[in-house]
Amino acid sequence: MRTLLPPSPANSARKSGGCGLISASRLTLCALLALLLLPLWADFAVYGDTQTGHSVHKKIAAAIAKRQPGAVFHAGDLSSRGSDQKHYDKFFSLSRPITSVCPIYPARGNHDGDKALFLKNFPHLGGKTYYSVEHDSLLFVILDTNLSLKPRSAQFHWLRKTLSEKNSLPRILVMHHPIFSSGYHGGRDEYAILLPSMLESGNVKAVFSGHDHNYERLERKGITYFVTGGAGGTLRPKQHNVSTSKVFLPQNHYLFCSREGSRLKVTAYGLRGEVLDRAVIRLD
Repeated sequence: MRTLLPPSPANSARKSGGCGLISASRLTLCALLALLLLPLWADFAVYGDTQTGHSVHKKIAAAIAKRQPGAVFHAGDLSSRGSDQKHYDKFFSLSRPITSVCPIYPARGNHDGDKALFLKNFPHLGGKTYYSVEHDSLLFVILDTNLSLKPRSAQFHWLRKTLSEKNSLPRILVMHHPIFSSGYHGGRDEYAILLPSMLESGNVKAVFSGHDHNYERLERKGITYFVTGGAGGTLRPKQHNVSTSKVFLPQNHYLFCSREGSRLKVTAYGLRGEVLDRAVIRLD
């Protein structure tokens, strides 16, 4: 990120083409031009497990669209029957306020089991159910947890390659089944064994997942893990004790994320617009 520096004495003495102290209007103009050179940090939203909770989904979609995000990521289980086109039609009908302002990038959930139909409804994914998207100077890595993530699998090799690429972009993971969770299903043991060390060395700053129908924030070794499965599916209480859990709420919600330089501010909002939780993630 560029940093604005005050004008140096040498620059201040220049009268032609500079931002000298002799002209307040020129100084103002140069300051505005410098601001235009700064990166514009866009916002994004995350929600998941809309399933058949149509009234909840409708309210959340309207609330997200009102905040004008640059992109929206869905943590999976778009409907309760991913083998039926009518369920996709309903999903897109309810999410139209969002798609009218920005694209939706989904992770495939266990209820989105028909891979071909899933890809048919999201042609901008390029025929891939695990993929990456660069947005807001962040690299979003979306996984398909219906497919194998074992060390010899194609998806595991792709993930390792993607995380090891030499660029400075902070990584954000989006996946349906959580690595860690205090909710009804809990985390997946095989993920907890295989993935954290790879993520910690791969410049991953946050992981967003769904599957458990609640909101939860967990923190482990510099990575913040979110479970955001409260956008329509039946809410469920806490079932497991996970030592890294900081907040657990069985409430309908969505997450809105705003980047400000080297910080990512994540806010969980309830259906009435109330703030349920706030977190600040360091990206440097």
